[in-house]
Amino acid sequence: MAVTQRVADPRSREEKLSDLRRQLASLPDRHRPVKTAEAPPEAPGIGPSAPPGGVGVLPVHPGIAHLLPGGGLQRGTVATVSGAAALEVSLVATMTAAGARVAVCGLPGFGALAAVEQGADLGRIAIVPGPLPDPVVVASILLDGADVVLCGLGGISVPPSRARAITARARSKGAVLLLKDGRWDGASLHLQARVRGYAGIGARSGRGRIRAVDVVFSARGRGCLGGARMYG
Repeated sequence: MAVTQRVADPRSREEKLSDLRRQLASLPDRHRPVKTAEAPPEAPGIGPSAPPGGVGVLPVHPGIAHLLPGGGLQRGTVATVSGAAALEVSLVATMTAAGARVAVCGLPGFGALAAVEQGADLGRIAIVPGPLPDPVVVASILLDGADVVLCGLGGISVPPSRARAITARARSKGAVLLLKDGRWDGASLHLQARVRGYAGIGARSGRGRIRAVDVVFSARGRGCLGGARMYG
């Protein structure tokens, strides 16, 4: 049986915080105008699309946009993401391509290459590797300089009082906090992705080259329209 030894980070708390702030400072100007969400096309069988997004809405992939009120993610809100990693990759790709600054923390397996292949602007992404001793503290700091913070909680359950404080911080900064792999009560939106199948693999042999992935997205929250499928 293999035993993994975790080596403590010798840096002090102040040094770690300074390093985080340096990463944020290396990103392009946060105040560069971000393209807002456009009115998503009407989805067959789902009904009329949500109204066009305003200045407080960050764009998402069209396959998800019609599920959300305003066609995107509202600034100053907290949302949870779960399921297939295609969801957070798509979100990061679309938002950075529109000019948003995104900080990713506590997700060592985040697919930066996959995001770039979907059009992400790598220069607008700051990645803080995990696991993190206290992901909530890191996310709170990153909210100071990013439009979007994608944070892996590492399976922890965040106390309601602490969650409310960070939610208020996201609201005051006009940022979006996306959380994965943990429990956070009070999130206004819950996004999920599930892979239903692959195209290009032989039904009998189980072999072949994957040409497309069939992903099902769903959204829960006030004003959400349920779920939709997307091929990528």
